[in-house]
Amino acid sequence: MPVSSLEGLAAGSQVLIDANIFIYAANRRSRQCVEFLDRCAREEIRGATTVEVLSEVCHRLMLEEALAAGVVTRAVAPALRRRRHAIQSLQNYWPLVTRLLDSNLLTLDLDQARFRRAQLMREQYGLLTNDSLVLAAADTFGIDALATADDDFEHVAWLTVHKPGDIP
Repeated sequence: MPVSSLEGLAAGSQVLIDANIFIYAANRRSRQCVEFLDRCAREEIRGATTVEVLSEVCHRLMLEEALAAGVVTRAVAPALRRRRHAIQSLQNYWPLVTRLLDSNLLTLDLDQARFRRAQLMREQYGLLTNDSLVLAAADTFGIDALATADDDFEHVAWLTVHKPGDIP
């Protein structure tokens, strides 16, 4: 349950990256998240993420683009779902996601075994589905460090949580 600074990650560390780190970096809301992902891109840190985290990032960036473009008044899926024709015109989110796909990050696939393992994580740690899938990935692949801005993982004793310190 140790919590450390994202900036303090030692070179050569392996870390699993949660969706909010990508979002804060993409929106330039956290210099520390941007610099952390740059360190991963240079392979100074061995960054990994999951397919479902990338899906969440894609979804959130799409909603944020729709809000910024005035397509919706709130960045929520039901509002955008009612404007299906507008989804086709959204183009800014995808290059951001593509950069992640093309970066030096290891992307961990979701399989049935990890999906089932996530249920044990929900039962043991009281996590919601997406967070339990992230924790199951860390457990399955032997990764004991997580980069996230969330407090939800701080009670997991075997996991070191690395958080950006510049998020208000």
